[in-house]
Amino acid sequence: MLKEVQEVKVGGRTRRVHVRPFAWNSRVPLALLVVLSGLFAGCGRGAATATPSQSPDQSAAWMELAPGIRYREGEGRVSLDIAPPLLSEESVRKFAEYAQGRMAQATSEEKAFWEEQLRFVKEQQALWSDEELVVSVLERAFLERIPLPLKEPQRQELRAKLGEIVGQMKRYGPENLPGGGDFQGLPPKLKTSDGGMVVGLDTFPLLVQHLGPQSLFPSCSLAASAMPTTASPGAKAYAFASCSTGSIIWGQVETRTSAKAANDWPPPCYDSGWPTSQCMSVAYGSTGCYSSAWAGYYYQWTDLRIYSSRRSSSNSRCF
Repeated sequence: MLKEVQEVKVGGRTRRVHVRPFAWNSRVPLALLVVLSGLFAGCGRGAATATPSQSPDQSAAWMELAPGIRYREGEGRVSLDIAPPLLSEESVRKFAEYAQGRMAQATSEEKAFWEEQLRFVKEQQALWSDEELVVSVLERAFLERIPLPLKEPQRQELRAKLGEIVGQMKRYGPENLPGGGDFQGLPPKLKTSDGGMVVGLDTFPLLVQHLGPQSLFPSCSLAASAMPTTASPGAKAYAFASCSTGSIIWGQVETRTSAKAANDWPPPCYDSGWPTSQCMSVAYGSTGCYSSAWAGYYYQWTDLRIYSSRRSSSNSRCF
């Protein structure tokens, strides 16, 4: 008998993913079944609603800069909302002009922030332009969660479906995906009585047929805000990410924050996991204030990260 191969955390609880052989009857060849027992119990489609309170300037309207890029500005502050699947060459060009304008009179910390944002936009636009690469990353994620010994025709079937999903992501973006394709809509044949999912080589075509953008790209709520402190002079930042847990295959969410003021330089915060992540940084002082925040959803393959969405913010005021 094959033994369990991994453990995953969903909704704060650890669930086991089992791989075991199973014979339907004497006439049917041995089939490999992947059982995710109770993995999706209590899962809903909507993103979690527990997000930190908004800063005063968060009520300002988002302005569209280019395909896949929105920004929001306040005194000493700026926030960016980036949807990498929608990025184009026009996006890179317009954002480069915007970032260079901001860097012209920026402090060293602000300049580093804009350089990182520009690098991110260029990198993600190049990655999403290579659809075969994105498909390979998603295929790897799929087979890590559901480790079936697929033959080449089956892998091609899976890759073709993943290619359709990538095309939909690039057409609609993460906020306007067509409905369906999540766990709640799975055919009964793929569900277990305890709220889990079971997939074998015999039911693999049925699973592939069911896959859609929401199977791999959950609904995520991202918040990233950098601002002055309120009780006394200083700078603070928070980042929060929470995704719905109804997707069949999932990646990771990340948050990053940093803050400095005068001689107060606390270590930056970084957190990555599933389905939530959060970070906060605070520094006190009346001079040299700066804070920044990032939040995003991504798939990782070795040292390569492909994001579907990211939000970031920076602040250079003390009060």
